[in-house]
Amino acid sequence: MKLMTTIGLVLLISMSSWAQMPVGIPLGSRGGNAVVDGGGALVVFDSLRISTGVTVTGFRHSFYAPQTRVTIQSPGTTGNVQTVTYDGEIRVIGTGTGVIYAIATVFTLSGTTLTSTESLIAIKPGQSLPAVLSGFPSLALTSPVEARVGVSDYIALVTVTAGSDSTTATRTARVVHFNGASFDVISSGTLP
Repeated sequence: MKLMTTIGLVLLISMSSWAQMPVGIPLGSRGGNAVVDGGGALVVFDSLRISTGVTVTGFRHSFYAPQTRVTIQSPGTTGNVQTVTYDGEIRVIGTGTGVIYAIATVFTLSGTTLTSTESLIAIKPGQSLPAVLSGFPSLALTSPVEARVGVSDYIALVTVTAGSDSTTATRTARVVHFNGASFDVISSGTLP
């Protein structure tokens, strides 16, 4: 009986420690993703879509363009919540010094042809949200990109371009730094 109690206690303790997540990591929930920045601001990203679908060449169903509602609750008790809904999809990739980094994907429909563009954006919870996505500091990306946020606001961006066969794929890498107002390219090159 003591052995069973010990095993149960060990499993309970280990499971509760798995549930602990450090502040600043996006948390999935039914309402979207949430991030708490270093200043104590809660930023919630809710995935939405427009209510009217459109016919797109190559799609079997109507396309409903994504939207993202961003809500910031700043520390304090009055007048501390702001919300803006953006046309496009926003995917959080990490946090920096007073900044939340995300990939914004905007879809454009021309006739029945759908295209998309991606940008790395910096969201500053301590400032007012811009009315449109283009109001954020941004860096144009080549789709698709894998992004990783490092220390001191450095971000690695790796793009894989497929060739005619699996041996001719090309990987291009850039390291960028956010200086508080814009992104600076620190290094770039082709990876083996």
